Amino acid sequence: MMSRWSRIALIVIIVLHSLFCVHFLHLKGRNTRYNLSKLGSKESPSLFAPLVITMCESSDAALEEGENMTDIISKADNSSDAAFKLRGSWIRQRDQVTTLLKTLLLFSKSPLWRIIVLTDNHNTFDKIVKIADGFPSRERGRLLLERRDQWYPPAHPELRDDWRPCAWAKQFLAEALPDEDAVVYVDTDVVFLGPAETMWSLFGSLDPQELIALSVEPQYLFDEPKRFHAGSIGLNTGVMVTNLTRQRQLPGGSLGSAMIQAGLLNTRYLYRHDQDALNHYLKKKPHLFLEISPRWNFIVGACNRKAPYCEDCVTYGIVVLHGADATFYRPIDRKFLAIYDSLLHMSLDEDPRRLLAKIKRKLEALDYLSVKDFICHSYALFNHAVTASLSRLTSSLPCNH
Repeated sequence: MMSRWSRIALIVIIVLHSLFCVHFLHLKGRNTRYNLSKLGSKESPSLFAPLVITMCESSDAALEEGENMTDIISKADNSSDAAFKLRGSWIRQRDQVTTLLKTLLLFSKSPLWRIIVLTDNHNTFDKIVKIADGFPSRERGRLLLERRDQWYPPAHPELRDDWRPCAWAKQFLAEALPDEDAVVYVDTDVVFLGPAETMWSLFGSLDPQELIALSVEPQYLFDEPKRFHAGSIGLNTGVMVTNLTRQRQLPGGSLGSAMIQAGLLNTRYLYRHDQDALNHYLKKKPHLFLEISPRWNFIVGACNRKAPYCEDCVTYGIVVLHGADATFYRPIDRKFLAIYDSLLHMSLDEDPRRLLAKIKRKLEALDYLSVKDFICHSYALFNHAVTASLSRLTSSLPCNH
């Protein structure tokens, strides 16, 4: 029989283990309620409004025997089959979500990140947990991962695979997450170049009617034929800071369901994806959204000379770099490729000063090329905008880091 002191020692061990070792929750039902005062809620805004990503795998996009990603990437611009495989490739998604999580942890000071992963099966979520398990223990312990099912309207099963697998899932966040008041959603093809927690300040910028904050999409300026767009030049849905309680007041109870009720799935509109449909829906409803700076969602089109120049990107630094349409893989812009490659292969144990030097060296080398056949080569102060936060991070490190 255990002595009184042995029982006390066992209780202490259990408490310490729960505090320091248990950091992944596999939730299938309602949310766990957190004691926010003990978990550092002021420094961990995701405990109030979680970070949300969607992930799914497509057997149709699997590589065939003898194929490799290099071949698929080289063919993607000229082959619809290769483009489909690149969009749905698990290899690409795996590398991107790895880089997303690493950069989230690198730049953030939040002690804990609550991340909801919307998937169509448990196996995909287990793979993401395995990715996080490969991080150093001090960083892995900052991730609180939860799985939830994606939600699609029963009358429209075709939306599961429209454009690419699960692209529409982000338009039904209000139904998929009935217990959440607000979320910050990001596509998995984004990397953080600054503290992600600063994005939560955008909730305070929403007026009482606005239910979502979205950055600009310059591609609507260039596409022919012209497509419907909302805002000054169009809106991109790769980053969405959204109040779900307000979404539930829309017809149907979410942005996605409101679009359906408005008849925007009618084939005569010939949308490429959910982003087109959302732009059409919001075009005459400017009171519902806040247009925010590309600083929060910088895509390659923002480098185009016809697109508005982003002053605060170079003043304060880009927070989110978005490799939309496989920009981190396709030869669209060499600087995007160089930045992503450096972040993909970095280690969280690596001295950030080495990482900064590596990225600066690559960007400067591209500036000296005689053939400048990529969009961002002429974007004034682009190198500064993408390294500003990393420069601030390294300047605060002790000399013996």
